[in-house]
Order: sequence, then structure tokens, then C-alpha cells
Amino acid sequence: MNKFKLFLKKAFKVPMFIVFLFIIIFYGFPSLGRDAEVDEFAIVTAIGLDKGETENVDVSLLTFVPVAQQNFAEKYKVVKASGKSVLEAIDFAGLYLGREVGLNHVKTVVINEECFNENASVEMDYLTRNKSLALSTSIICTDAKASEFLETVQKMDTESSIKVDDIIAFNNKYIYSNESTFESFYKGLYSKTKSSLVSYLSLSEDSDEGVTVSASGEASGGSGDTATKASEETKKTLLNDGKAILCKNAQKVALLDNVDMQKLNLATGEFDSGTIVIENFTDEIFHNARLTFDIQNIKVKRKAQFKNGYPVINMSVDLYVKLLEAKEENNIDIKENIDLKNISKEAIIALEGKVKSSIADAISLLRENKCDILKIYTLLNNSHPNETRKFMKTLADEQDFLNYVTFKVSPSIYSV
Repeated sequence: MNKFKLFLKKAFKVPMFIVFLFIIIFYGFPSLGRDAEVDEFAIVTAIGLDKGETENVDVSLLTFVPVAQQNFAEKYKVVKASGKSVLEAIDFAGLYLGREVGLNHVKTVVINEECFNENASVEMDYLTRNKSLALSTSIICTDAKASEFLETVQKMDTESSIKVDDIIAFNNKYIYSNESTFESFYKGLYSKTKSSLVSYLSLSEDSDEGVTVSASGEASGGSGDTATKASEETKKTLLNDGKAILCKNAQKVALLDNVDMQKLNLATGEFDSGTIVIENFTDEIFHNARLTFDIQNIKVKRKAQFKNGYPVINMSVDLYVKLLEAKEENNIDIKENIDLKNISKEAIIALEGKVKSSIADAISLLRENKCDILKIYTLLNNSHPNETRKFMKTLADEQDFLNYVTFKVSPSIYSV
């Protein structure tokens, strides 16, 4: 007993012990009597937004509700609710679940294309104001109902090793795709030209490509062999083929395919890997061949200047490539007896021309839609704020400023 009293005397002389004791008394003991957090909250991993009837919004929640003695597949389900606002619909969903809806674990928000045909920020307003939702949350536009999209994702998440998050995260590294988040969307929306890119995934019942989920719970990729075993009515195919929608004022102005995205990403340099193809190439070795190069690395640098009151963007593109495949016009692989590591001067010139023409096409696309995805205005304003201000005042339509910007593209090709 004397030892215990001695210990207490020494302990109370240590400030951290008093703090620790305070935490135990005021927070520890009350917590013992509280219900587990999963008993109070429904854990939502994805949200779907659709246009509802009579100006309502339909909300779908991919929800994880732990219940004792259930198998893994039964723990996930899609809960649907409708309301005059997203918040009201989520509250109705909470009533159905018997739990408060928690959004801390949301990784993906799926929005039906119809929302972007008008102004998607109306449906997204509550989600952007909700502090529980991280700015890194992915945004996906889909041609299907968001509820159907999440039902397909639910089958993939519970009955397959393939996850929708993996599909998105894996493909946004490629030259033909992009990653869209709340942060990137709203940075674009509140920029000078109010422009953003949003990833576009399709849900089809006819395609033999992509990832297919059948009624039996089987999933497959590529050719969709599993889908042939299931009925056509129950087959769902999730496709991420590199498409994106170009938005202005949160409204869709163009649907970009993977070729458009490849051209745009060559101008931005925001990808990790991909391929570039030269058609009908002829030199001392090849005759009307198709050469496929693997992009190992890319570095894009942009420098702004003004000449005679008009902006000029000098863009240098360093592209590091490796020739991996060559086929003649008769489609015969001709890589045998040819050192593919050595790229001829003619091939380098052809690649430089391909890079220049691709970036020119990307700029024309952005000019046509008055969308500054390349953040040219930010570059001009940061480098030359006074000249930029004067230049913009001379324009009848400031949104059309890209038509008055001169781009000088200087590609350099390196063989690795």
C-alpha cells in the first residue's frame, strides 16, 4: 500500500499523467457504454446522382452495413431514394437504412449524363459543401442510370476480385484517359474559362469488351467469355475506354473519345505510359509499315511571352520512346532480324510530326469549344499579369481568348 501511495505521489507530479487520467475519466468510460459507430452510421463507398421526376433528384448509395452472420456479398447493397435536393434524398435513405448516412468513406461519385446536359453543379452542390467528402473523391459521368451503374459495381465489389476503383485508378495513368476529382472539377469551373474534364464510363448490355458481370455473379474482362454463358438480359458491361466529357460552366459541351484524350494529354504531359503509332512509314528498312512506340516518359514545358500585345506560348515536348512493334502493309510482323532499339532519323522526324499535329488538333478542339483545359490563362496571368489584363480587355469575348494565342511546339524525340 505504501508503494502504491508513493507511486501516486510521483505520478501526480508528472503533468502528462494528469492529462492521461483526465482523458480516461471524461472520454474513456463514457465510450464504453456507447454503441459501435457502425451501428449508428451506414458506411457509403459510392454515390450515384440521377435526374428524378418533377424536378427531384434520385440518389443511390453503395452501402456497407455490417450485420452478424452474413456472408461478405450480402453486406453490400445499393439503396435508392428521391428528394427535392440531394440532402433530402440522403435523409430518406437514412430512414430506410435505420442509420445515419456517413460520407467519410466515399471514394466515387457517379453522375448520369443528363445532369451534365444542363448544369451538374446543381446536383453536386451539397456534396461540395459537405466537409466529410474529400476533395480527392473521384467524379465519373456515365451514359447509364447512376443507380444501374452502382448495382453493377456492387456485383463487382462483392463477387469479383475486380474493383471499380482499381479500373479508374489504373487507367488514369494512361495517355488516353484522365483522372477527375472534385478538386480538379471545381478548379476548372472557377477558372477564367470555367472549363473542366470529367471521366466518362459506359454501361452496356451489348458490348463484348470491358468488364462483364452476369446474373450468376461471375465477372470477366476482355472478350467477355463469361457473359456468353449468362442471359443477355442480365449481362452488364462496364467500359472505361478513355472517354471524357468536356464541360463549361458544369455543362457538357463535347464528348471526347480516347483519340481526343491522347492528343490533349500529349499537350499536358499528365500521364505515365501509353503508345504512339506511326502509319504508312517508309525508310531504308520499312516499307508502308505501322510502327508502334511505347512511351517511356514525357516532359512538357510551357513558357509564355507577349509579342505586339498578343500572347505566345512556347511549348517544348521531350518524348522518350521505345520501338516495340513493326508490321508491314500485309500485316506481317517484321521485327525478326531488325534491331528495334535503333530508331532512324526518318522515324524521329515522323514522330515529331505526329506530336505537332496531335497537339495542334487538341488546341483546335479547345478553341472550338472555348475551353482552356491547358490552363493557358493561368500561365499568362502568372507570368505577365499586366500584359494579360490589357490583352483580355481588347477582346470582344474573353472566353474566346485561345483563338488569339500563338502556340509554338518544339518536340524532341529520344530513343531509350
